[in-house]
Amino acid sequence: NKHTAAARTVRQVMFLKTLLQFSFYKASSSSGEVSKLALGTLLKRCQEVLQNYVKDEKLSGRCPLPRSRMAEIAFVMRAISSLIGSLQARRNQMTQIDVEVWDHVVGLYPYLIDCVTCNSNEVRETLKEALHKFRDLLVPPTLSPAGDHTTPNGTDS
Repeated sequence: NKHTAAARTVRQVMFLKTLLQFSFYKASSSSGEVSKLALGTLLKRCQEVLQNYVKDEKLSGRCPLPRSRMAEIAFVMRAISSLIGSLQARRNQMTQIDVEVWDHVVGLYPYLIDCVTCNSNEVRETLKEALHKFRDLLVPPTLSPAGDHTTPNGTDS
């Protein structure tokens, strides 16, 4: 059912965004540390899903992977895009973002690149979104004369 799948995706993204709110900043309490550990586990799982997808798609040849696998990889791509978007929003406050979280996210890039040759249109579209987010995240902010943070193309970040 499309409605049920859409509702599940919304719940998954909401869960991820809630987790992200408590995970980016350096943990000063036990709840912050638990959130950081949960995010680390989620990022490791994303990496495993990406690795397994590439391997399994190559092994499957012309046979499509099951819908559940396609839904899983699409969710992972959306989760990565959401995570990168949240990091990008905070990139001008880098001292407040946990270095381990940053390293985990940047470490996903090679696994995303491995997905470039995938056969699924849905995966390619979500991959494209994630890679565009990475591009935006990796553009360093610059300071304008007034001290405002802007990107090299002159837009506010």
